[in-house]
Amino acid sequence: MTRQIVVGEPPALPARIEDWTRYLKQKRTLNDHVEDVHRALLQGDQSDKYVAFLWAVSDGQAVEGSLAADNVEAARMIREYAKENGKVELMNEKLGPIVLALGVVLRRYHQSRKERRQMIDGQIIPGIDNHSVPGDTGD
Repeated sequence: MTRQIVVGEPPALPARIEDWTRYLKQKRTLNDHVEDVHRALLQGDQSDKYVAFLWAVSDGQAVEGSLAADNVEAARMIREYAKENGKVELMNEKLGPIVLALGVVLRRYHQSRKERRQMIDGQIIPGIDNHSVPGDTGD
């Protein structure tokens, strides 16, 4: 006995993004929420200030004279953006966890302080600088 399967028309796709349901096996992490705000800050009107806090690879280059202090200032900008834009997942988060999540986000893009410290012409050269720098969350 052979069964025939009749393939009909598929259902219509939702017309509005609000009608789409995303099914995840895992909830979004703090890292994911920080990445959303990080991307927004890079494109926003405060991008120059935000990038300045992320640019340094040594304490001498840091806006505040310390990579750790610059990390905290970048995290503060992330939290302030979250408050101003109703991002409830981050608006009351402590700065310490945001700093750690920002380190993860920067590594996702290969833009951590450590990776950038080891780059020559955009290529990571292992062994250039294997020591850790205080305040560097990019290791």
